[in-house]
Amino acid sequence: MYEVSYYCEMCGRELDQREAKKAMVEGSLLILCPSCYQRLSKHSVVKEAPDKTTQKKEKARAKQAPVRPPSRKAEEYEVVEDYAVRVKSAREKLGWSQEVLAQKVGESVNTIKRIESSKLKPSIELAKKLEKILGVKLLEPIVEEIGEAHTMSRGEYLTIGDLINIDEYKKR
Repeated sequence: MYEVSYYCEMCGRELDQREAKKAMVEGSLLILCPSCYQRLSKHSVVKEAPDKTTQKKEKARAKQAPVRPPSRKAEEYEVVEDYAVRVKSAREKLGWSQEVLAQKVGESVNTIKRIESSKLKPSIELAKKLEKILGVKLLEPIVEEIGEAHTMSRGEYLTIGDLINIDEYKKR
């Protein structure tokens, strides 16, 4: 009889049909090796794959409703690296003290001092307030890039495991 080979969609390891595990992870059906399946099930992210009847119902429902890509209402932003210099120079250009700026923004003087000394990175909401009041640019859209130095597990395609490793690498 002909054996079907699978690949783990987390780590890329080659599997035979008997050891492949099917799991639902955040709404997606994945084929996993036993170790990836076990690792994910510890974090209670994994649900058992639906039976064939449930899968047929879901496919029929998907055919009825048009598939639309998720709309992205608000872009994601991050605070620029030189926020402290920008805030301080804009405040001084307006001739305001830290107390005046704190009052206009609705924050404590200590918060403004810590922002201007780079000890506190403002939240997105606070950065928006500072931008509006000071007339400076403190937010920029997030641009995600995958480094060239990253190697893929199988060298052929990017797996979910590769993406998790990239995310963990960025956190370091």
